[in-house]
Amino acid sequence: MNGELIIETKEIRKNFGDKEILKGISLHIPKGSIYALLGPNGAGKTTTIRILTGILKPTSGEVTVQGIDVVKEPEQIRGEIGVLSQLSAGYKDFKTKDNIILFTSIAGVDPEESLKKTLDLLRKLDMEDKLDLQFGKLSGGEKRVISLVRTIISSKELIILDEPTTGLDIARAKKVRDIIHDLVTKEGKTVLMSSHITSDLEALATHAGILKDGELVFEGTKQQVIETYSENGDFESAIINAFENKTKSIHINHKQEENLEETSQ
Repeated sequence: MNGELIIETKEIRKNFGDKEILKGISLHIPKGSIYALLGPNGAGKTTTIRILTGILKPTSGEVTVQGIDVVKEPEQIRGEIGVLSQLSAGYKDFKTKDNIILFTSIAGVDPEESLKKTLDLLRKLDMEDKLDLQFGKLSGGEKRVISLVRTIISSKELIILDEPTTGLDIARAKKVRDIIHDLVTKEGKTVLMSSHITSDLEALATHAGILKDGELVFEGTKQQVIETYSENGDFESAIINAFENKTKSIHINHKQEENLEETSQ
């Protein structure tokens, strides 16, 4: 595996019966990036994430995450990454803080450290007053935030976020984006994110991989997505155009990124 990548896949394919869902996906996700995995519904995003996290086994191909061969050792990777799924689950009769401490303790985080980080994050999100409320009494958006908080606390180097701001109001979604940005720029983490919310992608993504009908049709920096798919330099238009078109995949290595940065300066 390339030492500059935190995730690398080679020609992963996944069949369900006679239907091929993934058709030879080769991802290259750099360390310290916020990588947006994009695609219309049914493109294969959820299947890809489940394979990366060891929940599903590919029909063929290689998957390396943080130096771990996920195909051979799926259990090992599960304790190494924080994953926010689309489901915001918790014990409804437990207090919010007890839910977070319980789930993070399972991931091996000391309860005192977990509580300290919980307080810090909830202050940033203006949700300190929810600490002693039962999880079941929170709104859908508040449950989403609590699920995100425990994912962040449980994570190590890599965090996978599936629709992180779904159900949040504009102000709180902005706070969540700020926290995600700081995780990468201040704490050196890497984030793989899937989202349909353009403002999240515009504000956060440094790299993108675009799936369509189970194929990776583009991979590169955010700027390269814009340059390839949008005449007016608009990222939202670039994403829409990418979903409607198809081009040869572009794989970016570290040297190419350096050249791009030098050119843009």
